[in-house]
Amino acid sequence: MKKNYFSVLFMYVFLNVSAQEIFWQKDIRSGTQDFLSQVTTTIDHQYLVTGSSIQAGSQKMGAGSSTLGSQPSNPPTQNNGYDFHLVKLNQQGEEVWGKYLSGQNHDFLATTIATQEGGFLLAG
Repeated sequence: MKKNYFSVLFMYVFLNVSAQEIFWQKDIRSGTQDFLSQVTTTIDHQYLVTGSSIQAGSQKMGAGSSTLGSQPSNPPTQNNGYDFHLVKLNQQGEEVWGKYLSGQNHDFLATTIATQEGGFLLAG
């Protein structure tokens, strides 16, 4: 009798998993090595994709880049190492914005937490 319950449960889970539908998929690349840390749902029902990557060529300290703890009088400099890489996607998978955050050395993003105020906390 126990074997029958297990078989029914296994079949239900298999059918449920196989019936999933892909709504969209997105390939986010920086042109160098990338490491995904986390995908977080934000308070506005969008997605924050976070990880670490090396900025390449045209991505180096351009628009959407900043240095952690930099002063306005000191322009940010790229450290030629790994930086935090953040990309916000809307519900359709379209990029809303992208940003690099750079420190003095290699920066590897470990975790992201969405706040109730609409912001987020990063740790790495």
